[in-house]
Amino acid sequence: MTYDPNYINKMEKIFKKRINYTGDLKNLSIKIAKDFKLGNYRAYKIIPIGYEDFNFFIKTTKGKFFVKIFSTQRTLNDAKRIVGIMSKMYDAQIAIPKLYKSDQGNLHLLKDKGVNLRICVMSFIDGKDFFSSGNTISNKDINFIAYQAALINKLKITPKKVYDSWAISNFLPEFKKKNRYLDKDDLSLIKPLVADFKNLKIKSLPHCFAHGDIIKTNIIKDKRGKIWLIDFSVANKYPRIQELAVLACDVLFDSSNQVKSQQKLKQALKEYQKTITLTEKEKKSLPVYIKLAHAMHVLCATYEKKVNNNNSKENKYFLNIGRIGLRRLS
Repeated sequence: MTYDPNYINKMEKIFKKRINYTGDLKNLSIKIAKDFKLGNYRAYKIIPIGYEDFNFFIKTTKGKFFVKIFSTQRTLNDAKRIVGIMSKMYDAQIAIPKLYKSDQGNLHLLKDKGVNLRICVMSFIDGKDFFSSGNTISNKDINFIAYQAALINKLKITPKKVYDSWAISNFLPEFKKKNRYLDKDDLSLIKPLVADFKNLKIKSLPHCFAHGDIIKTNIIKDKRGKIWLIDFSVANKYPRIQELAVLACDVLFDSSNQVKSQQKLKQALKEYQKTITLTEKEKKSLPVYIKLAHAMHVLCATYEKKVNNNNSKENKYFLNIGRIGLRRLS
């Protein structure tokens, strides 16, 4: 997927609001390169995807580096939590980019133009996420992603809980808050899922540490064909099938072919269960959980569009595949 300059400029202005920053990104990039000892600054470029933080990369004399500036909606403890999780993932040899350190550590605090910025820097993966590239995910990719998901779910990590408005497990409070923004047809499909959600008895399902957001925008394939996972900002202890349902409603979802979607999910489940065996209750609950995952895409993307005026390509995409998935499974 190629972004035209006008779109990039528009998204830069929108993304700057996320960090309450009005300064010059070139000057900020020079400071970041110096503080992290990344070499002499050459250029920067924003990455126009994501719903919360401000992501871009810096090019220096030593190469390219990915920079994340945490949204002002996140507290300092939120930023510390996310960076801490990524550090543990890297140490566990999960396929994530390397974290760099400044004199302050992996999380760097910088005040610029009167704004307190919370920054982390990672190795730049020379490739594209699956959303931006539009590439089809191969069988080999599916197996690797499913294996990584299982490895993550096996880790004995219990981070401080954060609330994710897109998380399937938060369907009830989010539906109560946002259902009035749904189109009539969408509401007619999603409203019956309230009863389905309650019947799942989520607390009785096996829970584990989960990435919680393994979607196309958070999976990068480099030029050598290696897969990398990014963005652990909503990683939490979730029902274990949440990881699989998130995969099923995007990464494994073929909007034009239901049979292919089913085949990809079957393959991913087979690979996942080489490491973790699902219970019979999980297997029975998964189809409903996947339907709820599509519902959350429609619910949250509609809210983003109508309330937050988010008309990004990413938001339109999730609204579209959510609707297709809901209608296909209803």
